[in-house]
Amino acid sequence: MSNSKKLLEGKTIVFTGSRKPVEAISHAQSFGAKTKYVPLVETIVRQSQKPDFTKYDWLIFTSRTSAEVFCSFNETVPAKIAAVGNQTAAVLERHGHQVDFIPKVFSADQFIQEFPPVSGRAKCLFIKGQMAKNTISTMSMQVDEWTVYDTVLNSENAKTITQFKDVIILFASPSAVRAYRQVGGNWLNIQVAAIGHVTKKAIIDNGGTVDFMPERYTYIEVINEIAKGSLST
Repeated sequence: MSNSKKLLEGKTIVFTGSRKPVEAISHAQSFGAKTKYVPLVETIVRQSQKPDFTKYDWLIFTSRTSAEVFCSFNETVPAKIAAVGNQTAAVLERHGHQVDFIPKVFSADQFIQEFPPVSGRAKCLFIKGQMAKNTISTMSMQVDEWTVYDTVLNSENAKTITQFKDVIILFASPSAVRAYRQVGGNWLNIQVAAIGHVTKKAIIDNGGTVDFMPERYTYIEVINEIAKGSLST
């Protein structure tokens, strides 16, 4: 599949995550797509007391946002680091932290299957946002939690998106789906792309249908999936 082919010419892709995915937006535009960035969720960093990192064998990150917030504290830690996803790992490595474990599939569900054989009976600290599911904490080893940011739904932006027609809306989290649905957003006259099976489930549970979802849960791959889908239409 060549980027020189304008496979998405005439398409509009709406990105809704808390962070503007500049590379993915450029990638979509290289296929000829028009793009809009209308975030449905915002993050607010908590001013909470830092834990004693020397108590833990592993620090666990399941989102790029939690990694970015942690890195902003400029901590030097002795623990090993586990990250769900290449993008989360890249944030940590860019700030000088070595990432020792990444699951083959970028999801918490897969992480809890692959991680215990690697970590053994370790003491872990899960660094997270307040809306993160408790999947990580279900593992048999000790897993403490440190919440470093809150997620706030952007209702005004959600109302804006409900007026769009004939677009592809890209949801990257269940929170974004929740924001859209709370203001009456429906699934008529749009196509839907999802990053991750948890987000896909949230869409389906809210009456929607997922038209595009990549095997690797990244923005770049979902754009590739949308472009491939255009070949059969």
